[in-house]
Amino acid sequence: MVDLSPLLQLSERYTKVADADLGAASPILEGLQGPFRAYQQARDAVGTVCIRAALCGTVAVSTLAFGRAVDIVPSGMDDGLLVTTAIRGTAAISGRQGVFEASVGETLIAHAEDQPTFVYAPDTEVLKLRFSRKRLEQLGARLYGEDHAQRLHFGPAMTAPGASQRWAALVRYLLVTLNGADVSPVTSQELATLEEHLMLTLLNIQPHNYLATQHDTRRELVLRHFRDAADYIDRHLADELTLGDIADAAHCSVRTLARAFETAGELAPMQYVHRLRMEKIRAELSNHAEQRKTIADIAFGWGYSHLGEFNRKYRQTFGETPSATRQLQLAEIRQPSVQLP
Repeated sequence: MVDLSPLLQLSERYTKVADADLGAASPILEGLQGPFRAYQQARDAVGTVCIRAALCGTVAVSTLAFGRAVDIVPSGMDDGLLVTTAIRGTAAISGRQGVFEASVGETLIAHAEDQPTFVYAPDTEVLKLRFSRKRLEQLGARLYGEDHAQRLHFGPAMTAPGASQRWAALVRYLLVTLNGADVSPVTSQELATLEEHLMLTLLNIQPHNYLATQHDTRRELVLRHFRDAADYIDRHLADELTLGDIADAAHCSVRTLARAFETAGELAPMQYVHRLRMEKIRAELSNHAEQRKTIADIAFGWGYSHLGEFNRKYRQTFGETPSATRQLQLAEIRQPSVQLP
């Protein structure tokens, strides 16, 4: 198995504690991820607890190795969002959403409402980034153009194709930057830019509820275009209609108009217009009160000036000619009623 620890580990200069006593390390760990409870799974096979920590803007960056089998149960994550990447051994998170494991190079995400328990083996080492969820939500509002009433919530495991690789590549760059700061000083502006890059990447590669909401919002907007277009068509069905007219009335482009009709499960816009006109014409042809009108008059009244083309489209729509429709209606009128004895 590839040893990623040299690539995804903070350098020794960031060491906060290296001690076999978990109790001695507790204040440091609490400062990184909030209050917690620790449950050691075995009293033998105890190694060194090694915690290294740094900051990238407001993101707390740490590498943790406990040297023993231990469960860590946070009790004060509050606004924190913990992104954990295994760099040696195997890490796991159990919580309300289930149990999720991460092998070397794989990443897990935990929120306070998940009620997570972090499960570490004696040989486990992890890279952990603690984000402010509020800052991620603010960035999400800028990206998706709206504020959300609900809290941002990511999927628990980074399983999308290529996502873990992209994340690992980015955090490697983060660690190269931090580890080299003693040789090549890093400005606060660089760190702020890198922090935003981390947040943008997380929002882009990992499924979350804001994406689902965005999809629902976009679908509703597209359907609103359809409703506006359909209303305009209904009111101007007998007029000369163009795609441009309909798109203008729906406050969208012609391309968006086509997508709106497709989303609504309808025909293309002009096919929709023709279908409605044909239904109106058929209704008039079948109406006894309209028998004085010629077929040509009815067709002209609904925007068809070329009778040959009209007849072709009518037959294509209903499987019969306009004359056949009218004759059938007349035959029904003339048919004598049958009286029962």
